[in-house]
Amino acid sequence: MMKKLEYKVSFTTPAFLGNAEQSGQWRTPPFKALLRQWWRVIKAKDCGYDHASLRRLEGDLLGNAWLSGADGKPLHRKSRVAIRLNCWQAGKVTSQLWPGGEMESVSTTQSGKGVRSDVYLGFGPVLPENRREHRPITIRNAIGTDQEALLSFLPERLEKLRPAEDDISNLLDAVQLMAWFGTLGSRARNGWGALHLTPEIGTPQLSTVPGKTDRLLSRIGRQWTDCLQLDWPHALGLAGHAPLVWLSEPYPDWRKVMGCLANVRVEVRRVAKSFVGPEGIGGIHLLGYPAGGKWELGQLKKGRPDRNYQEGRLATQLRFKVLGTPKGLVGMAFHMPHRFPSVLSNRLGPTQQRWLLTNERLVWEQIHKALNQGSRLAPLGAVQ
Repeated sequence: MMKKLEYKVSFTTPAFLGNAEQSGQWRTPPFKALLRQWWRVIKAKDCGYDHASLRRLEGDLLGNAWLSGADGKPLHRKSRVAIRLNCWQAGKVTSQLWPGGEMESVSTTQSGKGVRSDVYLGFGPVLPENRREHRPITIRNAIGTDQEALLSFLPERLEKLRPAEDDISNLLDAVQLMAWFGTLGSRARNGWGALHLTPEIGTPQLSTVPGKTDRLLSRIGRQWTDCLQLDWPHALGLAGHAPLVWLSEPYPDWRKVMGCLANVRVEVRRVAKSFVGPEGIGGIHLLGYPAGGKWELGQLKKGRPDRNYQEGRLATQLRFKVLGTPKGLVGMAFHMPHRFPSVLSNRLGPTQQRWLLTNERLVWEQIHKALNQGSRLAPLGAVQ
């Protein structure tokens, strides 16, 4: 049995990997959560995309505080895969060290006014300059692209309730997905905190960029229209046999590749905004919520009479990643499709709900078309 998997871990883009004080720091819990996330994608098809079955398997292998037996007795357990970082150092990138100067802008208004791409993709942890207050761009402390740590997975706790080889194989596949698609920290789905893993001696190698016909992509893929049957991210979308993955040309540094992805995001949002339904609902809400002040939905806003009411939030299912390759940094967009969650749609009015059901597929078809025909990204497998 394999005793240890070791990887040198770094980030191809700054990581806003906050601790309790929201200050950048290497920490183990985000890596544990990322492993669970991609392990679920690995096993979802085996479970028939049944959420309850998947959670039971996950809890048995990776630890849980929720399982109970038929007799009601708890079946809580520690993870059979321990995770270690060799350091818990603080991030070294501060506002004073944030790269200033020229950076590609994005135009988000009809007037053509530009916004720096780092502010656009990182708003929150990255705040724009304020000339009235003579304040330059400020950021939360971040882990820089020149920092690294040693990440270890220790599967020695695996027991032979299932074939150990299957557990190890699934673990290796999950780590490969982390290397291809994994991001950590605040604004991670916009491409910040893009994970880069380099195996140490004795640990199986990883591929840098997924291939269109890769076995693992086939394993986790599902026709994107079928994915809309469920309201949680459980598979990589497929259009026919083609994975819904798009890649950029190589860039020399993260500032340039994030400029590319920022402009891709603007184009995608422009397509989504062209779909407008009744009572404020629109295609933009399929890309995540909140969707900007102009697109607030009254039913999902905070400040309602019920003190237990929570503001509706929805993470985007169209995600960005920056891959480190021998030729440079490559920007990636990929789609993990799912239905607009019922926990949010149930709060909407009947006409809004009907509009979503009628238009959800059409909105995504147009977004896919825009990505396929855009000049900044090309479908996986196309000549770059």
